Amino acid sequence: MQKIGDFWVPQGDLSRWKKWGKQRRKTLAYYGGGDGPKSEDILEALAMIGDGRVAVDGGAHIGAYTRLMLRHFEFVHAFEPTPDTFEALQRNIEDWGLADRVRLYPIALSDREHKVQMKGRLGRRSTTTRVVGDGDILACPIDSLDLGPVDFIKLDLEGYEVRALNGARKTLEKYRPYVLFEDKPERSAAYGKPRAAHEFLESLGARMVSHVGRNDCLFAFPEA
Repeated sequence: MQKIGDFWVPQGDLSRWKKWGKQRRKTLAYYGGGDGPKSEDILEALAMIGDGRVAVDGGAHIGAYTRLMLRHFEFVHAFEPTPDTFEALQRNIEDWGLADRVRLYPIALSDREHKVQMKGRLGRRSTTTRVVGDGDILACPIDSLDLGPVDFIKLDLEGYEVRALNGARKTLEKYRPYVLFEDKPERSAAYGKPRAAHEFLESLGARMVSHVGRNDCLFAFPEA
């Protein structure tokens, strides 16, 4: 790990760029400014949602979104399956003094309990890490974890969002939280239909209320 600004980051995110000075500088800037990568996207969504008690950060990465979510929620369940990224997430949460308000899970979110392999795109940052098949990392449905009432679920899983949503069906039906997920059809197609996450949420009665940033969609149930 190496610390950049407020964030401990996986060493691989910097070592990949040793031969390309310009790209290395971009990576340093990506992690080093303000609230962290793409912070304006989650802040936009949170401004529309308001405050609540419990949130889920699926694909928490190094914790930038987790920390911002704690401005609006009392407690966050944060999931990050990639081992070196989880170590950075854990270190950040401890350094920021937030450990009593966050529960960390070194697991992937899915529609069933199984073991997966995580792999990043060649030459890209750890934010591109995704499920690529069977492996030794535990994957579980949200419904199996007994999280209790949940007000907000954020998912950034590089196309695996629909699997995680299917694994949260009971939670969604019972607590009807806001849902923010990354919508990149070309990645979702690797795990099913490109718009499967949209169709699944709509089948439960949720509706999209806003596009957030370049790639995220915010869904809400009518009473929300």
